[in-house]
Amino acid sequence: MLSLANFIVKHKKLIIFLYLILVLLAFIGSRFVKVNYDLSLYLPQNLNSIQGKNILEKEFGIGGTAYVLIKDESLNEIENLVKDIETIEGIKEAIWLGTVEDIFKPEDFMDENIKKEFLSENSNLIQIYFLNPNDSLETVEGVSEIQNILGEKGVIGGPAATSKDLQYITSKEVVYYSLVAFIIISIILFLSLESFIEPILFFIAIGVAIILNMGTNIVFDSISFNTHSIAAIIQLAVSMDYSIFLLHRYIEEKENYKDENQAMIVAIDKTFNSVLSSSMTTVAGFLALIVMKYTIGKDIGLVLAKGVFFSLISVITLLPVLILIFDKVIEKYKHKIFLPNFKKSAAFIIKRKYLLLIIAIIIAVPSYLAESNVNYYYANEKVLPASSDSNIAIKEIDKLFSNKNQLALILPKGDKLNEIQLIKELEDIEGVGDVKGLYSMVDIVIPETFIPEEIKEKFQSENYSLININLNLPMEGNVTQDSLNRIKEKVSNYYNEWYLTGESAIYSDLKETTAKDFRNVTILSIILISSIILIAFKSITIPLILVLIIQLGIWINLAIPYMKGKELNFISFIIIGAIQLGATVDYAILFTSRYRENLERINDRNKAAVQTIEDTGRPILTSALILFTGTFSVYLITSMTNAKELTLLIGRGAIISLILVLMVLPSLLIIFDKVIGISTINWPTINNKRREKS
Repeated sequence: MLSLANFIVKHKKLIIFLYLILVLLAFIGSRFVKVNYDLSLYLPQNLNSIQGKNILEKEFGIGGTAYVLIKDESLNEIENLVKDIETIEGIKEAIWLGTVEDIFKPEDFMDENIKKEFLSENSNLIQIYFLNPNDSLETVEGVSEIQNILGEKGVIGGPAATSKDLQYITSKEVVYYSLVAFIIISIILFLSLESFIEPILFFIAIGVAIILNMGTNIVFDSISFNTHSIAAIIQLAVSMDYSIFLLHRYIEEKENYKDENQAMIVAIDKTFNSVLSSSMTTVAGFLALIVMKYTIGKDIGLVLAKGVFFSLISVITLLPVLILIFDKVIEKYKHKIFLPNFKKSAAFIIKRKYLLLIIAIIIAVPSYLAESNVNYYYANEKVLPASSDSNIAIKEIDKLFSNKNQLALILPKGDKLNEIQLIKELEDIEGVGDVKGLYSMVDIVIPETFIPEEIKEKFQSENYSLININLNLPMEGNVTQDSLNRIKEKVSNYYNEWYLTGESAIYSDLKETTAKDFRNVTILSIILISSIILIAFKSITIPLILVLIIQLGIWINLAIPYMKGKELNFISFIIIGAIQLGATVDYAILFTSRYRENLERINDRNKAAVQTIEDTGRPILTSALILFTGTFSVYLITSMTNAKELTLLIGRGAIISLILVLMVLPSLLIIFDKVIGISTINWPTINNKRREKS
């Protein structure tokens, strides 16, 4: 590192110029990064529901769906609205009462089943089918145009409207909570550092890394809206430590070297290993997400791991240049540090170390059991705030027409008898509202050539028959799952090849696919991070102790929503363990490293632990507060439930880890000191010291 450090210090202008070019290119590249809102694309493509979704789009030209509810309008006015809607590009068809009934016929003479589907309490329902998927730009623009046509006359709900709201709210709110996070983290840095200028330089260095990360996301086909909405904040929060490490080392070395350049060269050299090990544990936590079968984990993991890597590079190369350039300004605008120094609380903690350890043990068992029983959800509707246009529309539609939860059953074409018999059996399943296929619309004895083409093309393609099933059930839940299982059982009695798709079917497959993801991610993150700690400390027991401490923090963190009776978005539930472990195990590593140093010069375990709390309390508190405030700002601002839940978990996890590291870890290190000494290379022991002195 010395040669690289020399190069950085001697070529400041070149470093600045290179970063300006890279930032410009990255900014341009970020404009072309596609953000994906269709979570089903991250499911394995061999799943039944996804295969069915693809066939539905390819063979029947049906991508997205939506529902329009119009109140207190004449049928003639609705007919005009439908004609305007059908002129919108990307819409396959709009089906309403007038599509299947003569609107000039008196209501009393209309078919009751048809009226029930399209007419209720002076309200009319229009079913919209788009050519492209729900999340596509064409469909989203189509939903916006429908809203413009409707004005105050109606509302639009359904999957396509939900996707439109997801995109709109995410793109709008990310600017707000990024600004709030910047302000709050700035306050924390001003309180914890000695100069008003240092936080500005930190933000420049990490900000550059964030831009580079966003720009290089162009190497992926797309990134999910989940990743897009939180990546920058999390990258900022988990990697700000590296800047603090470098600055503190530089300040120390300035006391040893009169020349600032030489002091920075030594600071880079001495800081690199600690920053590298710190970043590696964080990267390992993120990379553990790639084992998820639901590949959104790979999406989040790779983007965040890449972001931490860019932060490491920026802190080692760009930040030293900025500090040297503004060194005199930093000195000019110094102030006192306002965060506590832990001198009084350190002795208090060590005196009560056994009590604190007992409390932790008592909390551990119920926390683990509670964490194991957390309920989680999948439906996109639950991600959006209740006040969103699509959710308001869905509630109104459900109130009048029950749940518009449609499934598409795709069967091999050709077997009329099996198809009509299956339709009858499906109609008898609890929760099934109605079932529509070609042979429920026309008599089976009518020759194929006599059936109008506009009816045939709705239910038959070149290779498949389509049966539409309407469930009067929520999008997900035990009752819905039971009905899905019964549908699949009935279909399997008649056909070897079949596909069941729709929102509920996809969520069902999603649940089955991700059932083992939490366990797999947890195991891999523990293995990777433990291996890094093992190498860093040359110890077998230290990785076990440090990972156990943070794992206890994860159990406590996830036990809280269980105690409150709250569901979590499944993505938050799966990835929080890897993120909290990877991002906060640094606190335990820093504490243990300093404890070993203090143990070498202080002939007393308790005194060494007290000194370690005093030495590390403030930097650990600073790090935890940055992670907490950075993510908590998103929680306060965003109305997206999934982003709110995940950022609350990360921020709360940072505080829990902080408390456990400073209040419980010292007890474990003291109690297991002899075991650590036996299983660790070059671990200082008090007995050895005494022998040396004698």
